[in-house]
Amino acid sequence: MTVMTRKVLLGSLLLLFVVAVAAAEGPQGLKIVSVKPVKSGIYAIASVEFPKAWTDPGFTVEVNGKPVRMRQVGGGFSGDRNVADLMFMPGRGARQSVAVKCLVGGRKTEAKTGFDWTATPFVAVPGHTGNREVITAKEKLTIAAVNVTGMRIFFNGKEVHARSSMRGDIETFTFEPAWKKGRNVLAINADKWDSGMIARNFTFFDLGEGGTLSPGQSALVHLGREGTKSGPFYDVKVEGDSIAPPQGTTVRRDIIDEDGWLVSETWVAVELRARKEGTAKVRVFVKPHFLRNMELEREFLITVGEG
Repeated sequence: MTVMTRKVLLGSLLLLFVVAVAAAEGPQGLKIVSVKPVKSGIYAIASVEFPKAWTDPGFTVEVNGKPVRMRQVGGGFSGDRNVADLMFMPGRGARQSVAVKCLVGGRKTEAKTGFDWTATPFVAVPGHTGNREVITAKEKLTIAAVNVTGMRIFFNGKEVHARSSMRGDIETFTFEPAWKKGRNVLAINADKWDSGMIARNFTFFDLGEGGTLSPGQSALVHLGREGTKSGPFYDVKVEGDSIAPPQGTTVRRDIIDEDGWLVSETWVAVELRARKEGTAKVRVFVKPHFLRNMELEREFLITVGEG
């Protein structure tokens, strides 16, 4: 066997050994597994995996080379790898490049990938559904807007000028509505980033001090956040036959949390349907915990008549 042949053979054996060791240790480093839309196309989640030996890696996310706000919303492990789900807002729709970076043991590492993104226009009233919602206080309203521009706001047919501000990545518009008795309508028009327009309507009922429901109309009373097996529990009683027996349901409400992220909550509600002229008393009871008693939280009158 020649010297050259021995060197080639030795090199091949060494390469096989390195490959075998790598296979035994498993894949190394940071890897982006997928990028998927969430929250109706407002946010995206980059799922990454990395070695279990990395303790508390400080992740950051960049889109097209620019840092963006990120929140870790999930995680787990598989074999010798940990998994983390990192939520961020990509912004305008296009072919995007995302980089996830972290610092481990004084050493910087990163993973990159590309993904196609469609920016979905979004308009909501945080803390409200605006779906035939009964209001109990004449409060200010705030509108959250994402992936739109050129907002125009109308309340009961009159254009209003709202104060604009940013909460995290969410643009908000706050104004003092001119509430009227009975049905109130908030209408919002805005331009999409790509083209076209988006229009949203929200309805509220002010039933206090002379506000009425017309026969056949229905309104939703929000009771509180959906509980667990331990509580809270809710009950609604109606005295008077001008309102049909209440029908229980659940609703989804968007809020902006203290860190400036849009999140959804499930609330318990009841639908009250007006069936004939007259007056009915509505009494709302709450049982905060299964070990406690039902307590009267509030009561109010509903007048049914032609508004």
